[in-house]
Amino acid sequence: FKRLLKVSTQLDDEIYSNKKQQQICIADEQRLKRDASVQDIKSVIQTMIDSVKSDVQVSVYVLFVTKEDARKILQAVKLISITHRPVLIASDAWGKESSVVIQGDTDEIAVGALTLELISIQPVNFDRYFNALKPDTDKEYDEEYLEDQVNPNEKYMLPRNPWFNEFWEHRFGCRLYSGDECREHQLNETNWDSKLQFIVDATYVFAQALHMYFNCTTSTCYNVSLNSINGTKLFKLILEKPFSMPDFRQIQFNSERFVPGHYRIYNYRRSDSSSSSSSLDTNASPYEYVSVGEWKVGRNETGQLNLAIDSIVWPSTNIHNPSSKIIPISRCSEPCRVGEVKQFQGDSCCWVCTLCNDTSIVVGAEKQERCEPCSIGYWPTVNRTACYKLDETYIELFTVQAMVPISLSIIGNLLTLFVVIVFYQKRTTPIVKASGKELCFIMLAGIHLCYSMTLPILLKPHIITCIIQRVGIGLGFAMMYAALLTKTNCIARIFASTKKQGRLRPQYISPNSQLFICTCLIMVQVLLSLLWLAYEHPYVDYIIDDRLVILKCQMNKHSFLFSLTYNVLLVLICTMYAIRTRKVPENFNETKFIGFTCYTTCILWLAFLPIYFTAYETSRHQIHITTLCVTISLCATVALACLFTPKVYIILVHPEKNMRLAKQLKAQVSSFKFTSHLPVSKNFISNDQMTNYDISSSDGQSKSVVSNDAEEQYHLLVSASKTVSFKTLPDDSKIINDKPKQKIPTIITTSDAEDCLNNEKQTLKLKKYPYEDNDSLNSNSLQGEDIMI
Repeated sequence: FKRLLKVSTQLDDEIYSNKKQQQICIADEQRLKRDASVQDIKSVIQTMIDSVKSDVQVSVYVLFVTKEDARKILQAVKLISITHRPVLIASDAWGKESSVVIQGDTDEIAVGALTLELISIQPVNFDRYFNALKPDTDKEYDEEYLEDQVNPNEKYMLPRNPWFNEFWEHRFGCRLYSGDECREHQLNETNWDSKLQFIVDATYVFAQALHMYFNCTTSTCYNVSLNSINGTKLFKLILEKPFSMPDFRQIQFNSERFVPGHYRIYNYRRSDSSSSSSSLDTNASPYEYVSVGEWKVGRNETGQLNLAIDSIVWPSTNIHNPSSKIIPISRCSEPCRVGEVKQFQGDSCCWVCTLCNDTSIVVGAEKQERCEPCSIGYWPTVNRTACYKLDETYIELFTVQAMVPISLSIIGNLLTLFVVIVFYQKRTTPIVKASGKELCFIMLAGIHLCYSMTLPILLKPHIITCIIQRVGIGLGFAMMYAALLTKTNCIARIFASTKKQGRLRPQYISPNSQLFICTCLIMVQVLLSLLWLAYEHPYVDYIIDDRLVILKCQMNKHSFLFSLTYNVLLVLICTMYAIRTRKVPENFNETKFIGFTCYTTCILWLAFLPIYFTAYETSRHQIHITTLCVTISLCATVALACLFTPKVYIILVHPEKNMRLAKQLKAQVSSFKFTSHLPVSKNFISNDQMTNYDISSSDGQSKSVVSNDAEEQYHLLVSASKTVSFKTLPDDSKIINDKPKQKIPTIITTSDAEDCLNNEKQTLKLKKYPYEDNDSLNSNSLQGEDIMI
């Protein structure tokens, strides 16, 4: 019983003082005076009932009282209006004394009571000795009794007992000094008290201790003087030595100075034979004490309880049926379930059950329970008392979720390597030079890095692979889109300069300048990745899901997207430049492919973001990883296909389109100089002067345009591509002196050391000038040397 009411007298102070050590749970305690009346006890019990909270279910009373007080308690309980009969648990003072229960009065209140009684045996020859006692205490022992006990030659006087005469008068209801009739009675006791054995045992222990103290022989003691006894020495002797009893039992005190006791447990209930015996014996009680168990101390001084619970008859709440087989409940808190710990409130009897989380176990003693989480990678057992290691799970390389991204990665890396080889071997050809080979190789390195990110993402998470993921993904995108942005920006600035008045040559369009700009853009991403590593240290995260340990690199989804914001910005700027340069001349149709790359990349990112967020949960971890790998590979594939496939196709399939055509210039003009911006004097071109322009595009096709208008000729030259050869028609040439001065940009380009063309009238020579490797307008600039024609 977890919750008890306790009624006690001042006799049990020592027992109650050790209640905490014995883990006794008490709801309330009240003490009774030694001479307490029934009304006093009634008030005490009523106070105890009123002090108990309404939500506390108390139905057990423990009585450490004398049998007289126990009788009064039964009478007091009967006087109190209670809704249910309590279970009474009494100490050995009650035992199985029939005098405690008043027949016809308190017997129904006592039904279901559990009482304790010390297990004892009948002392040898004690009944013979006791029944021979007489009131004349100065007489000798009965000779018949002394024959087997003492030496007949010695006289032994009956020890004086000041209460024996009083007992005699009470037992026979007479007065010793009123006549001889009272002395003629004879004791014939057979129903001995259960504690008689312990009185006899104590007498034997004390006698044998004195015998040892004075070193007596079997028949004689020498130098016996009661005044010379040292009480401390005698007490120590009693505690240390074993003593033999007449029935061959051994008595020895334990470390706590007690002789271990054996108790028999009785259940007070209606006798099964009460109905049949009542008709024969009207004085027979219909109730009896039935033994239902024992408690004894073993050799290791550990108490052992043997209790036949099914044999116990409990008090019933039914007035007409005072007994029941239903075990009553007496507690203020329900037992905690598996996985819950007790949080005690106030005393040690009431608690609140607190549920531990799914990854914790219950540890500690009953009153010191606590939730203790299992280590990472472990899970509680069913009874929540221990942890066991969980199986680790991650994407394995030979599953479908891994084979698809790996296949894309391998194919993409092989194609990238193929393009690198082709571009390196054909690095001196016009189409490679015109594409800006430095930026192309940076872009190809970024594409390769994006394809290579698949393996670190799919491998078993480790601190090194986590760092590679954080740096490599952003760096691969930055290398692709930084190079692409540098190229589109250069093209846009060149053609924007042709629309400005003065038409000055744009700055920072040389390969070295473009390479520097691209490197700076890439270093921004590197710096952002390092800051991310410093702010959120990478580590392997163990996520428990459905009793599985999912290993993944700790990567906050918001932080990951924030790290890609810079690359998204690069793509958006590239898209803006692609839109602005969509109407450049046909020879610069690379801007069209750049536009396709940017548009497709934006669509991929828009499709990727929702899948990434929705699949970030642990239950979709494999989908999340697979989606990330495939998206990165697709972005690299788009750049590789749109920007490099057309060039590789021309280089390998149509090599004739990757050659320079001979530039022929036939003119009958005076000598003049080409500078960065060619001045046209007023005697150079007139409306009467028909000029034929042969315009060659990068795909090898040529077209001829004839015009006699200087302004129209200028725009034709501006919109021309790599090579322009022109000739005047000398037959109809005239000089108009009032034509305003014009400026024609330098369009004629060549990489040859010397281009010569003989004419019937004169030889025109092109003097070599410094030029950049790229022949297209977006990367060419004249450095100021004169070209003599």
